[in-house]
Amino acid sequence: MDPQNLSKGQLQMLKRAFEAFEIEAEHKIPTAEIGTVLEMLGKAQSASSLAFLMDEFDPWNTGKLDFDTFKELAARYLTEEEDPNAMQHELREAFRLYDKEG
Repeated sequence: MDPQNLSKGQLQMLKRAFEAFEIEAEHKIPTAEIGTVLEMLGKAQSASSLAFLMDEFDPWNTGKLDFDTFKELAARYLTEEEDPNAMQHELREAFRLYDKEG
């Protein structure tokens, strides 16, 4: 999906996911957390897929993505049919489990 076509609910969901891992002073998310975020969104990726994504979205190996880049990456895994409320519920549950484990 084109990031420009994301619904307001999808943008809010992605912003919450981003903010959970954001390095506040930099307003960026560590690339090492992208796999975790995608998994929490119900879009788990293999290690090789994540490596391919990082080559594409972090070609200079900075180890960080800003929100616009993250949004572009995550938009690939969202569809128009996805219910933002259901995704938010799933995301909250995943964060709850992640907090217990991490």
